[in-house]
Amino acid sequence: MKKYAFFILSVCIGLLFSSCSRSSEQQSSLQQELDSFSHSKSIPVARYDHVPKGISPLTGLSYDGDGRGIIVQIENTAQSRPQSGISKADLIYEMEVESQITRLTAFFLSEYPDKVGPVRSTRKQHIYLWKEWDYPYVFYGGSQPKGQNIYEIIKNLEIQAPKIDGMETQNSFFRSKDRSSPHNAYIDLSNVIKYAYHYQPKQRSIYFDPKSVLKGTEGGKVRFSYNKKNEIFYLYNEKSKEYERFINGEPMIDQENQKQVTTKNIIIQYANHYKVPSTVYTNIDLVGSGKAMYFTEGIMRTGTWKRKDIHSFTLYYDENGKELPLRPGKTFIQIVRPEIAVNVE
Repeated sequence: MKKYAFFILSVCIGLLFSSCSRSSEQQSSLQQELDSFSHSKSIPVARYDHVPKGISPLTGLSYDGDGRGIIVQIENTAQSRPQSGISKADLIYEMEVESQITRLTAFFLSEYPDKVGPVRSTRKQHIYLWKEWDYPYVFYGGSQPKGQNIYEIIKNLEIQAPKIDGMETQNSFFRSKDRSSPHNAYIDLSNVIKYAYHYQPKQRSIYFDPKSVLKGTEGGKVRFSYNKKNEIFYLYNEKSKEYERFINGEPMIDQENQKQVTTKNIIIQYANHYKVPSTVYTNIDLVGSGKAMYFTEGIMRTGTWKRKDIHSFTLYYDENGKELPLRPGKTFIQIVRPEIAVNVE
């Protein structure tokens, strides 16, 4: 009888441990499946017209603000350097305006510096870029010849975002004493946000994905030039995982904090350029398509860009025609002529 009872007890204990073991194995298997699913599903934090709550549409990083971004047109000649506030920009475009001279179109959302500039005039291609992004735009006048008149273009494109034009208002603008006009006009963005920003922009974003696999070739050093006085060099910093920007062999510095301009991503966007007859102006095709090069974390990838029409976003693709994600962080977009040679190491 005792042996029988002992046998029954042993069977029960065995079944109990067997059940626990299977339960543990099932849980382990389930967890592995979940982990595998988590790693295989690389969900972007921001993607063009989808901007999740708590994420910056300009960087893809955590953000607790109200989405009120500001665009500022900044001079980029030797007389304007070092510029002010550019180290705090979330996104910067560089493109030609005339005679191979470029200007910077800087986007601010994470921070609103109290001195940004020098602020200069805008051109037709900048208005086309502005149409793509729905933020108030700071500039100081613009081109006005027939077919180039920025005020007519703004009206024709039915742009709703406010313009903050130094030719129409001096609110939040000021002049520095250390430089001569026209290289000394600046804007106080903290003042704009506090007193002059009464607009809720539509949110759009670049495609950011922190989990995407970076497959490409060596891209730690990037060198090209717009002209002999504007030679660009990016150097990847392994420690910070960002690119440091140089111009004409010297670090590109923000005058206000003496910090070097850095960026997480670089896009080199090839686009057709045209000289406008009887003027010094350059026009650029920002609607259409072309080749593109992408640099992130020391890796170079290639592909194409496409903007279907003036009302569409610019989308960036890899060599296989798939939308190409960037890493969350700041981005510098270089709009260049098709013949520009880019040296990569």
